[in-house]
Amino acid sequence: RIPAPNRVPDGTLVAPFLNSRDSTSGLPFDLLDGFSIAAGTIESSSQSMIHVMPFVTQVTFVRRGELTVRMKATGDEKPYTLSLKHDEAIVTEPGAFLQLANESKQSCEVLYIVSPAYVFEFTEGKVIYDDSVVLDETWPELDAARWRPLRSLPTLDQRHESERRLTASGR
Repeated sequence: RIPAPNRVPDGTLVAPFLNSRDSTSGLPFDLLDGFSIAAGTIESSSQSMIHVMPFVTQVTFVRRGELTVRMKATGDEKPYTLSLKHDEAIVTEPGAFLQLANESKQSCEVLYIVSPAYVFEFTEGKVIYDDSVVLDETWPELDAARWRPLRSLPTLDQRHESERRLTASGR
């Protein structure tokens, strides 16, 4: 059963129901490391902030509703937009800039299938590590900055250190 979602930093709602690498999931850390699944909701007439996931590939599968995806992968010169409907999906490669928008009057429900498993470390009310980096810039600002965001992206060592802490915590 999918638990109640939480609002995440990009502004959307996410319920990580099969992710042993998420410190809030309650699952044993070593249960499953090859992929994770979370349910998401993009509310009507809303959009996420632009974000980047440096180390994971994400499949966004539309379960219900319509979704507009704006993305710029590493090799792309400019961002592009795709429209998805019920039972359609898109793959976002590591390092791509991503923004999800729901321009309709009904909520859009999605599944996020992520590989390797999405790492999220939350302790004492504070995010310690998150595989997704939410950016403050707009698309034109990122273009003008030659796709170098102001916020620094995590390193692979920081991701591995988070995994070690989660393992040591007995999760």
